Amino acid sequence: MANNYPFVLIHGYNNMTDTFGPAREILTEAGYECYSPHIGPFTGLWDRACELYAMLKGGTVDYGIAHSERCGHPRYGKTFEGMFKNWGELDENGERVKAHFVGHSFGGATIRFLLHLLIEGDEREKAVTPADELHPLFQGGHDDWIETVFTVAAPHNGTTVLTMAGGYIYTSYFMEFSKANINSGTTKNDADKYDLDRFGFTSDKFRLRYAPDKIRGYLKKKEDNCFYELTPSGADRFTGDFQPYKNVYYFSVAAVGTQPILGGEAQWPTDVLVERHRSSSIIMGSMHSKYYGPEWRPNDGRVPLASALHPKNEPWQDFPDGYDYRGPVDKGIWNVFPVEEPKDHNFYIGEEVDPEEYKAYILQLGNFLAALDK
Repeated sequence: MANNYPFVLIHGYNNMTDTFGPAREILTEAGYECYSPHIGPFTGLWDRACELYAMLKGGTVDYGIAHSERCGHPRYGKTFEGMFKNWGELDENGERVKAHFVGHSFGGATIRFLLHLLIEGDEREKAVTPADELHPLFQGGHDDWIETVFTVAAPHNGTTVLTMAGGYIYTSYFMEFSKANINSGTTKNDADKYDLDRFGFTSDKFRLRYAPDKIRGYLKKKEDNCFYELTPSGADRFTGDFQPYKNVYYFSVAAVGTQPILGGEAQWPTDVLVERHRSSSIIMGSMHSKYYGPEWRPNDGRVPLASALHPKNEPWQDFPDGYDYRGPVDKGIWNVFPVEEPKDHNFYIGEEVDPEEYKAYILQLGNFLAALDK
C-alpha cells in the first residue's frame, strides 16, 4: 500500500534563498504535502538539527546547555511558528505522522544528524540539564518520525575540495562572510540570512570589518562550523560512526559531471557543469594525494563521487532500477541509485536547468517516494 507521508526538503550550505522553493511548488501542485525550511547558509550540523526541529514543530530553538557552553554561544535562538506542527504526533487513526526527508548536498548530512538525535538523544545534554528542561530532541526515543532519508549529491564522507585548495578556499570563505558586512545595517534582503548573530558577527552592532580575527577563529573551529564538517576528517568525526536504523528507508543519488583525461589520471569538467563549479571540479579531478584514491576524482563540481554514493562505514547495496522500481524495498541499508551523468551538483535544486526537465525529475522523485509501501 502506498503512503501519504509529507515531504521535507533540506538544502545544503551557502544557500541564501529558498533553494528548494521551486521543488516544493512542483510537489505541492501535484497534490503532495511539502515543506522546504531555510537554514542559515553557514550553520553547522548540530545547530542545523536544532533549528530544523523548531522550524518544523514550532517553538524556540534550544541548542542545549552543554553544546552552547562548549561552542561559545547562547543556549536559545529564534522562535518559530512551526510549519509542520503535527510531525511525530499520532493522527486520528492512531498512526504516527512521519515524513520523507530529502536532502541536497549538506542537507543529506543534516538529515542523518537530525535522525541520530531524534533516536539517540545526547548524553552530554542529559547529564547537565534538569529533566523538566531537557529538549525533546536531546531525549531520544523518537524512533518513528522519519520514514525515509533520501540524499542527492550529498558529501557523506566529506568533500576534498575543502582540503585540497588550501588557502584559496579559506580566503574565499572569508570573503563570503564579508558580504554580511556589506549588508548589515541596510535594508538588503541578504542582511539577516547569514543567521550567525549568536557568534557575534552579523548583527547591525558588530560588522565584520571590525572583527577579522573573530572570523578567522570561527573558520578554524572544529565544531559548529560547516566548513570543517564538510571536510573528510570532519565528516568522519561527526557522522562517521553512524549506522542505519532498521525502520528507515535510505536512498542515495550521486552525480558525475566530469570526464577522464590524461589516460584516466585526472578528471575534467564537461559542459554540463555550471561555470562557478568548474574550478572546484578541476581541483578534485586532479587530486594525487596519497590519502585519496582515483575513485575520488570523478565529481559533480562540488562533491566527489566516492563521497556521494553512500557513507563509507555503513551497509549499502546497488539499487539498479532507481526511480522505476516499484517493488519491496529494504530498510536499514543504503539503496544506491545508478550514478546520474552527466549532471551538475546543483541540478537537483534547479540551477541552470530547463524548467520542464526539472519538473519532470522532481515529480519522478516524489512519485517514487509516495509509492513506497506503508
